[in-house]
Amino acid sequence: MTKECILLARQPVYDKQLNVTAYELLFHPPEGVDPNAWDADQETMAVLVNAFTEVGIGQVSDNKSALIHFTRRWLLAPPPLDPQHVTIQVLKSIQPDPEVVEAIKQLRERGFSIALECTVGMSEWDALIKLADVVMVDVGTLKGDTLEKLVIYLKKFPIKLLAQKVENYTVFEHCAKLGFGIFQGGFLCRPQSVKGNSIATNKLVVMNLLAALQNPDIDIKSLEGIITNDVALSVKLLRICNSAAYSSQAKIDSIKRAIMILGLQKLKSWVSVIALSRMSDKPTELVMLTLTRAKMMEVLAQKGGLPSEKSFTVGLFSAIDAFFDNDIKSILDTLPFDDEIKQALLLHEGTFGKLLKFILAHERGEWANIDWDALTQLKIDKSIFESAYIESVRWSSTVMQSLLH
Repeated sequence: MTKECILLARQPVYDKQLNVTAYELLFHPPEGVDPNAWDADQETMAVLVNAFTEVGIGQVSDNKSALIHFTRRWLLAPPPLDPQHVTIQVLKSIQPDPEVVEAIKQLRERGFSIALECTVGMSEWDALIKLADVVMVDVGTLKGDTLEKLVIYLKKFPIKLLAQKVENYTVFEHCAKLGFGIFQGGFLCRPQSVKGNSIATNKLVVMNLLAALQNPDIDIKSLEGIITNDVALSVKLLRICNSAAYSSQAKIDSIKRAIMILGLQKLKSWVSVIALSRMSDKPTELVMLTLTRAKMMEVLAQKGGLPSEKSFTVGLFSAIDAFFDNDIKSILDTLPFDDEIKQALLLHEGTFGKLLKFILAHERGEWANIDWDALTQLKIDKSIFESAYIESVRWSSTVMQSLLH
């Protein structure tokens, strides 16, 4: 196999309470390599090698189970993996012949969880369904009576149903009512309601804080006053500033010292992070995902010679509509951002907007939407892009530990 950079991304799997239960690992061959030169067996091998040796399976899956696609070859001759780290995802393209059924039975006996991709007309798959822990259903393509009849059929088996490609909360709620217990898709980054939805009082407090923080005319004394008047905010800020993810040589033991060492703009960003994380009705994964975007924007901007602080802000506010359950334009109208940031967030235009667009595409595994030629102009190649992603995942995971305590 080629030694060129492999793109590796992860997509979270949620339960009904929107807690992350696992991550599916996604793979794409290196750009410029003939796709026909990579078969499904090699793709699985590339994911395993990158996840276990280059990154570390514990870090890439945040110590949760990682769903990894297994081809027929890997089912019949599986590598010596630890069952607590891996859920074997059986592709719907695999024929459920006796050899495959026996191989999956042995994997179950070794302690592996089995996730089975669903296809319509699964009667010949009953032998595999009986061995599965999870059946994955693409609710983006199966809808209406077809979906409901399939769910009724699958409920005969003692399995969990996973709804894939859930892109909004309406679909999420519908699937939950049908009997799905776990979910995957971009719905978490969408507002739950936008039509005629006023911002709740507790969220309005956070909104006013964000507006004050992003005011370009705010001075150090005013910022210090905002922070020190909120004891919990001060404690979390100092904890983050002294964490391994954001440490300096000198211990930061006061807000004034934090401002002196880190600077006004970085402090504004951190207080914004903490403010968003304190919105108790939002799952921690939304904060984690937002932090990963912000850090990746910052790292790539530094590589491309762009203002890293502004890029961090774009990433940080990229899911602001999901936090406030309101239209993003309405929210941005209340925040004193310059036109460059607003255009990036609203239309994905300008250098920052395009960078965000490519990060979102990577996040979703939409590889064709990443314009490598445009990134090359910023001196960002695939190796830099992927290392920025891994660095951002590690960094955000460490920061979340400080936010949650």
